Amino acid sequence: ANVSLLKSGYLSCSPLQPTLVISLGCLELYHQICQRKPSFSVQGMVKVLCALHNRTYFQSLCDQFAVTFDTYLTILHEVKTLVDQALGRDTPHWHMLHACPACNYKVHSLNFLRSLYPARLDAFDGNNLLKCVDGSGHADECSFQSMYLIPAAEVDLFKDDVCLCPGTQITTGDNDEALSSNNSTCTENWKAANTTSENSINVFDQTGVFVSACRHGIVQTLVELRRSSELGKYALAMANKLIDVYGANGVTGYNIGCSFSKTIAASSVADKVKKANHRFVVNAFHGHAHNRHCQLQYHTLYQKGLGIKDLETCEHVFAGSNAVAPLIQHASYFHWLQCIDLQFDQWDLDHYQELSRPTSQVSTS
Repeated sequence: ANVSLLKSGYLSCSPLQPTLVISLGCLELYHQICQRKPSFSVQGMVKVLCALHNRTYFQSLCDQFAVTFDTYLTILHEVKTLVDQALGRDTPHWHMLHACPACNYKVHSLNFLRSLYPARLDAFDGNNLLKCVDGSGHADECSFQSMYLIPAAEVDLFKDDVCLCPGTQITTGDNDEALSSNNSTCTENWKAANTTSENSINVFDQTGVFVSACRHGIVQTLVELRRSSELGKYALAMANKLIDVYGANGVTGYNIGCSFSKTIAASSVADKVKKANHRFVVNAFHGHAHNRHCQLQYHTLYQKGLGIKDLETCEHVFAGSNAVAPLIQHASYFHWLQCIDLQFDQWDLDHYQELSRPTSQVSTS
């Protein structure tokens, strides 16, 4: 039945005996609205439609619209998958290698570019606002395939990866990610600034996201934080992915890049990072929470080749994605990831367009 309806420009929430249909134009309208205004919910859209058609709002209408919209997005995703296969865009890491042409396009015929350092600038950081309450939508067993997501199994390879160096120990407090060394107070400063309590972590299944982005703001990878704060395994998995995909001579900004460099040096990927000549530095804004000795070694202001880049890219990304937070805290895992993926996809499209603008016209976001 839905095949005939689709040919006429409509889609139903029921696959067999449709009693209510929604036009594709209406679904696409909401699709564009929720990408530009992520906080605009399905309930808000249905209430607007009821007001326009002089109908009384019922919760069942909201449920029917949500099911139909999920079906519509699934159709769009399948069509995009087929198009990508036809164009040869289904190879591993295709998105990471081609999302930002300014970062990934290299002219190999010019010898001086081969020794360019840093060859690329990236940043990664965590955001604990994109939470999802444990047990929300537990009856929904659907899975969403995101091109950004690093699988949990790949992340868990690093859960026991950090080997202690002499004079260091893993902290067991709220911020388990950092290594507390004798000669650095930077990690302790960030631990003191952490406002996430153990009780609040236990309430949520997903406690946030860990994201990497290039210097132009285009999102590369996404890791879900599960029942924890920013553990070392998330950053290790992401660093490993960046080096595997992008190769040598990269620089990555991280708010605790100083202590994370020690974590990397004690991990199983230490040789890979050293061979790739990859460095981790402290972002410009976060650098002011670090002591002077640390800033001289890791602050972006004192790094050769960085220019005026502050590597606070992830903060700009989170400023946009935080608008999704009110809609996803009680959503199912499927809708939690779907909303985040829609937001990042539109964010990337907007910043892709800015790559071709003159510098004076590019927005600061």
